[in-house]
Amino acid sequence: MPTDTSAGRLRSAASSVVLTRRGAGFLLAAVVSFIAAPVLSLPALLYVTGLMLALVLFSAVFVFAGHSRVRIERSFAPQVVPPGQMSHATVRITNLSVLPCLEAKWSDDLPPGISGDASGILPALGGSHGTDSRVSFSYALQGLRRGRHPIGPLRVNVLDPFGLVFRRHKFGSPELLTVLPRRVDLRPIAPRGTSEDGATRPAPQHVGLGEDDVIARSYLPGDAMKRLHWKATAHRGELMVRQEEQQLTPRAAVILDCEPVSQGTAQDRQGVWEYSSVFEWCIVATASISAHLVKAGYVVVLQSSGRAIDRFIADGQDTLEDAMVDLAVVEPERNDHERLVAPERAAFMVLGRVSVERAHYWAHVMSTSRAVLALVAANTSAEARGILEDARWRIVTYQPNQDISDLWTEFDGARAHAAG
Repeated sequence: MPTDTSAGRLRSAASSVVLTRRGAGFLLAAVVSFIAAPVLSLPALLYVTGLMLALVLFSAVFVFAGHSRVRIERSFAPQVVPPGQMSHATVRITNLSVLPCLEAKWSDDLPPGISGDASGILPALGGSHGTDSRVSFSYALQGLRRGRHPIGPLRVNVLDPFGLVFRRHKFGSPELLTVLPRRVDLRPIAPRGTSEDGATRPAPQHVGLGEDDVIARSYLPGDAMKRLHWKATAHRGELMVRQEEQQLTPRAAVILDCEPVSQGTAQDRQGVWEYSSVFEWCIVATASISAHLVKAGYVVVLQSSGRAIDRFIADGQDTLEDAMVDLAVVEPERNDHERLVAPERAAFMVLGRVSVERAHYWAHVMSTSRAVLALVAANTSAEARGILEDARWRIVTYQPNQDISDLWTEFDGARAHAAG
């Protein structure tokens, strides 16, 4: 087995040596000289043939031996980036061989979803005993699609001094750059169907007694309409509520359905999930709603229908960035989590195309929630939607090309009340 492995490595290394156009011209000239020598009775042409072949052979040996021991270190700043923002990759190359390395062309392998000018000229390096055996360079990367993307390995094309032969090298292993899912800013709403107890964030210990001294804050999903502070609302131009007494911090759950059939995807022969515009839309919606609730002062329980995501976003617990990283790499899951949270207050469901069977499942799982607000794919059947509505869910349907910020306002109970 070791012999077979060594032979395979040798064949792979030999196949990486490639003639340049100049090298191919030298070989062709050597063949012509060899044929012409006896025909023209010019033995000196045989010396020319030998010289040309020797140069090509020397060049092949040079590139075969050179750059054979190189250490690659790659880092990113930052390691985690929002979509569309830049990260800078820094590559450090150290020559571990006693032979010097000539100037060469380099390029880093970039996967789909990452863009950047990952190529350039690698300057000559001295031998491992010299002070010039190390070099580093940087280039900019832009994350275009969520995920954990492998960057590398580094490809180096080493050319011999005569320009006759070059060798394709691959150095180092890929390093991972994480691109977060896209998030959309959502406006404050007063969702219909939430509970009437008006739980709010903790209030200050000392609250004035007069009407003008009552502290007001922005409306949070789940606050009771009877707690609206109309004077502050008129002054601020947005819904404000009284903060008159100490209350517990509001909580909400955000649940992403990752079931493959619901999300319209399946695995190919290599086990890779096919792209689903519905699933990607759901991830953007989940990220946007979670960030909005955290900003509004909520403790957020973020879960997927499977086991991939299970976060408790609160002070001293998981952070919003932890949750965004989970959403960056989440994939469809066939098996449901048997311990999904169904909080007493609001739950925000982000679902795909819901089947009748799936509708019964979700209605049962979330039966203890006082208010369930759900985004459901538009191609969900009327029967399945009816099951969820009978469970007193507030449903908004979507197409994967629609803006989540526009759909979000359809949950606004205050707007609907004013319109009525």
